[in-house]
Amino acid sequence: MKGFLRRLRGIIGTGITWAVGWAGGYSVVSVVIGAPLSGLGAVALAGAIFGFIAGGSFAVILSITERRRAFDQLSLWRVAVWGGLGGMALPLFFAPRLIGAGFPLHLLLTTYLIPLAVSGLMGAGFATGSVALARRADTKLIEGEDDSTLMLEGD
Repeated sequence: MKGFLRRLRGIIGTGITWAVGWAGGYSVVSVVIGAPLSGLGAVALAGAIFGFIAGGSFAVILSITERRRAFDQLSLWRVAVWGGLGGMALPLFFAPRLIGAGFPLHLLLTTYLIPLAVSGLMGAGFATGSVALARRADTKLIEGEDDSTLMLEGD
């Protein structure tokens, strides 16, 4: 049970970290494209929600696919792929609903495919950044732990 709780803590922590970053990213993009500042809070909240889902999805994917590797053994290219998939998790979830609902094909590019690509790129960037930061983190032992190697695998 201890391993499960530690893994859950990591998933939630990654989700929260990404939520903060995506809220900031969405806010900056909103200001750059000239959207009214009165809606900035809603944009930041939407970015935070998407970021939390993307970060949590990435953490779940990474913990399943790379569970036998330590942080220093992870390939940043593979991490970027898992992050891209995590970033695209929410848009991919809605794809069958849009296509099945007879969504106009000419609007599909601007309202779905471009945001999907941007979410994937943001996920890949955040994933590589997260793992790079984790590699640089001090690997001090938490009370009661007996191994100094940071592994993605639970107990």
